[in-house]
Amino acid sequence: MRLFPNAQLIFTDTDSLYYYVETDNLEKILYENRELLDFSDYPEGHPFKNNENRMVLGKFKCETRGEPILEIVCLKPKMYCYLFKKDKATNLLIEKRKIKGVSRAAAKLLRHQMYVDQLTDAKENYLTNRRIGNRLNKLYTIEVFKILKIINM
Repeated sequence: MRLFPNAQLIFTDTDSLYYYVETDNLEKILYENRELLDFSDYPEGHPFKNNENRMVLGKFKCETRGEPILEIVCLKPKMYCYLFKKDKATNLLIEKRKIKGVSRAAAKLLRHQMYVDQLTDAKENYLTNRRIGNRLNKLYTIEVFKILKIINM
């Protein structure tokens, strides 16, 4: 709050804080306070790249490796999605999705627009979770249809 008095907390996850910050000199402020940050995941050649605080407890790390988040949708705990640019030259957008209680294979079918649609028009959604189970040393394919009640209105 000392650095960004007008910052707004967007949401928290188990080990993450996401803030909305408006400033003209974000990179300058981050660089001046680099002792508080872990820049080890930044790409080679980036001016902030530094392994000094790598894996040091209590140091803040940018999930997007220095790229600003363009849009974020937070539906409930452990269920959010955001977009950021990976490459400024190609303007390629990357989606990062989190959804608890759904298999990775099923979660890969979700898209950022689905999170946006759910936020604007709340409804029940169904996802199929498939997995291999074991009962009395026999393997079974288990298919579970999960209802995702994302927003209670």
